[in-house]
Amino acid sequence: MNGLAHSPAQPTNQEDDMIKKIILSLLAISLSACGISEDVHNAVVKDLENTRMQLAETQQEKEQNEAALNQKIAELEGRIAELETKETQLSAEIADARAELSMYEDKTGGLEKALAATKTELDELRKQKVLQEKRLAEYRKLTEQLASMVKTGKLQVKIRNGNMVLQLSNNILFESGKTDVKKEGQDALTELAGILATIQNRKFLVAGHTDNVPISSGRFKSNWELSTARAVNVVTYLQEAGVSPNAMAAAGYGEFDPVADNSTDDGKAANRRIEIILLPNLDELPKLPKEVLEG
Repeated sequence: MNGLAHSPAQPTNQEDDMIKKIILSLLAISLSACGISEDVHNAVVKDLENTRMQLAETQQEKEQNEAALNQKIAELEGRIAELETKETQLSAEIADARAELSMYEDKTGGLEKALAATKTELDELRKQKVLQEKRLAEYRKLTEQLASMVKTGKLQVKIRNGNMVLQLSNNILFESGKTDVKKEGQDALTELAGILATIQNRKFLVAGHTDNVPISSGRFKSNWELSTARAVNVVTYLQEAGVSPNAMAAAGYGEFDPVADNSTDDGKAANRRIEIILLPNLDELPKLPKEVLEG
């Protein structure tokens, strides 16, 4: 065929027999010429024939072994290719598993932080609840002690902005535009001081308030100054009646913290007042977040 290399021509069986006969004839002639007997000749020929047969068997065995080895090599190469494919798949699966594990670890870390924050918040709420219950018990006790003053109309007990407030009307305490405490007011403050003096570890803010009518007195330029002076006089009287000065402070709000509408006489009367506010202790206040404290 064109373009293909030709294999060397292989001798046919007849040619092979012919060659063997020629070789044997030549060998016989050579042996005769050498004076070798026919028996020796036949033995040599037989040995040659045996050798040839052994070579043929060896060649056949070699070819069989090579074929078996080639088949085994092919099988192993196929297995190697299969294992390499499997290794690639497993590597991809391991990479996916590691990525998923990392994601879960991140989520777990976030959940653990959230859980810790929740536990901290819960602990703080429990503490606040205990303090609140303690505070409410204190308020109830104080309310019971003040019940007689409330019944006689000397003061009112209210809760404003989460704080207990004892409210006394200016009509009991002061004349219009004045800061000196009246006799009726002194009696009320003396009775109140006897109760406040028994309260331990609590501070009070005495706050003065007015209506929005401008002050006509030349002594004070504004209701702010008037309300502050009244608060200071109440603090002074409470101190003289037995309340520790370390537990009190005075402040004046003027007309700027009304509890009623200043457009009516009743509203104005309600706004003219002295308030004694029970201030929360520091441990009763909710703790600020760490981030806020650190700024």
